[in-house]
Amino acid sequence: MTFGAGGNVGGDRVHGRWPGLAPSAPAYGDLAITTDYRDVLAEILTRCPRSPNIGAVFPGHTPRPVGVVR
Repeated sequence: MTFGAGGNVGGDRVHGRWPGLAPSAPAYGDLAITTDYRDVLAEILTRCPRSPNIGAVFPGHTPRPVGVVR
């Protein structure tokens, strides 16, 4: 689980989907991974004044919007 804080963080909500903890869940007893950390980091990096080339930072990955940054 990751927490974000700051003026541009889209707060008041949980980002991602809830996989549940039911016995039939794939990661029973633990939370399943539902968000690729590269998507979150790419979203933050693209908001920086000197945005890096995301393709160079995460080769072969196409970031999906997460909605963490406003």
